[in-house]
Amino acid sequence: MSAATASSTDWTEVHVRILDEAVDVWRPVKARAVSDHVFRLSDDPAPTDERWAFAPGDEVVVERRANGDEDILIAVARAMDRDEPSSLRLRKAG
Repeated sequence: MSAATASSTDWTEVHVRILDEAVDVWRPVKARAVSDHVFRLSDDPAPTDERWAFAPGDEVVVERRANGDEDILIAVARAMDRDEPSSLRLRKAG
């Protein structure tokens, strides 16, 4: 089942960028779909030696990106809280 068709109770993988690395490094994190392009990251804590672009439990906007022979979901921005008044619905990472 693809992430886009997964129900909100199904876990999928969303890749979160690890900060402070010399090269781009991404951690696969369990997440549940909130909508087609928004996922809520698992509350499982990050490894103590990693600093992620998004915190466990954050709702993030994802993009599908090619990774070899498969597409993966990449967290690209934090989704804003639904009750925050704003016409801009995203917060950029970092």
